[in-house]
Order: sequence, then structure tokens, then C-alpha cells
Amino acid sequence: MAGKTEFHSFEFFRKVRDRQEGVLAGKSPAEIVAFFSKAQIEKSNRVLRRARPKAAGR
Repeated sequence: MAGKTEFHSFEFFRKVRDRQEGVLAGKSPAEIVAFFSKAQIEKSNRVLRRARPKAAGR
């Protein structure tokens, strides 16, 4: 069994927030909404691709 890995969620989400802040700096409210809407659509598509059962014989 693999050893315990340390995951510090506070630091992880702080980095994500800071990265998004840099990307979204100077954007209009409509551009910010579009950014997060696009991310939600991409996430949904990834989930759907994983959820499809594989065809028999593959």
C-alpha cells in the first residue's frame, strides 16, 4: 500500500484563486462569467466522457 500523501487544501485553493485572479484581472463582469461558464462546460464534458461505458470487445 502506498504511503500517506499530504494534501493541504488551503494552500491548493489559495494558489488556484491567485492564478484565476491573474487571468481575470481587468476583465469585464461578462468576461468573468464567460470564463467560469466555459470551465463548467468543459468539466461536464470530461465527466460525460468518463461515464460512457466501453463497447464490448474493446
